[in-house]
Amino acid sequence: AVVSTQSTGDEQRADDLRTIDNLVNYELSEAGIQIRPKSRLTSVYDYSIFEAMSIVGQRLIPELLPTFEALLNALKEPCSMDRVLLFDVATKCYIATDTESVPTNKYEMCCDMLDLVADISNIYTSQDCPSFYDNQSFSRVQLENGTVILTKYICNNLTLVCLLQESCLSELGLIEYNIAKFSDGIAEVLKTNGE
Repeated sequence: AVVSTQSTGDEQRADDLRTIDNLVNYELSEAGIQIRPKSRLTSVYDYSIFEAMSIVGQRLIPELLPTFEALLNALKEPCSMDRVLLFDVATKCYIATDTESVPTNKYEMCCDMLDLVADISNIYTSQDCPSFYDNQSFSRVQLENGTVILTKYICNNLTLVCLLQESCLSELGLIEYNIAKFSDGIAEVLKTNGE
């Protein structure tokens, strides 16, 4: 269950979540339904709704998720990346990530990067172009703390977002090669599954 709350305090939000969980579990039990839903508090004022919807979306593709995660891990390790996520550009939901959990601040950085690419592209892309993402779309932003964010359009509205340290850029050719191989792998998985 995804629950939106605008309560001010953490304690109040935790109470709201417990109340909702208890009510939903009671109703399900009374109806004889033997499932245990997981709930998350979200807000329209931050990225928590996108994060929660990402988790819901991942549950809808259980047969593809392990393959996506394996491909992301195969990309992450040899390139010494900190985090690697596969995003649906239109929704800003991540379809898959490497096997490490994604802290909220890292997720927000990735979403901000997608917004930045979209905003800049909207300024400099001609009106005749139906989308600012194509197979050549690649962007890189370097932050003051030494973190580098790379984005690469893959296919079917999917974009790869990589977080790495500035020192990894000395191997940019290897990174670009591995991203190309990752893109081929994702395209093959989607083709095989008729997506």
